Amino acid sequence: MEVKNNDSLLLKTDAGWIYKNEVFNGQVVEVENDGSVVYRLPIINGKEQGLAIGFYNTGEKLVERKFINGEKQGVFKQWWPNGNLRYLFNYNHDKYDGQQIVYFHFGKVQEEKNYSNGIEEGAQRIWDSTGNLISNYTVKNKKIYGALSAKDCMPVAR
Repeated sequence: MEVKNNDSLLLKTDAGWIYKNEVFNGQVVEVENDGSVVYRLPIINGKEQGLAIGFYNTGEKLVERKFINGEKQGVFKQWWPNGNLRYLFNYNHDKYDGQQIVYFHFGKVQEEKNYSNGIEEGAQRIWDSTGNLISNYTVKNKKIYGALSAKDCMPVAR
């Protein structure tokens, strides 16, 4: 069964998805004005379960996200409209875990961050659009070591 995400009989509660006062099994879909489906979220026993997939209204893939028993799990990918990756995040039990990468629209890496159980841990780096490293630090036991920003904090007098 497919149910549109704006159906007033569809509810997301703390206990899970409910449709017509029953635990929902099926797909929650987001539909454009022209009737095209741009997002599919699979639900089993009221919980997100499986691969959720979204598309731009022009047809290009927008997002892929896996759920297990209502939690984000594994790789989350999002693309720019031009087809280049925008995000490549890793989840474990609904929390960031592992390397998280953000890309510029032209394909170069903008950020590389590392997490453990939802908390920054390890090397963290950010680049500007020309490829210059502007932030380079490490987090260990919630303490930060390194350069948070390569920008000057005081204006230069001329």
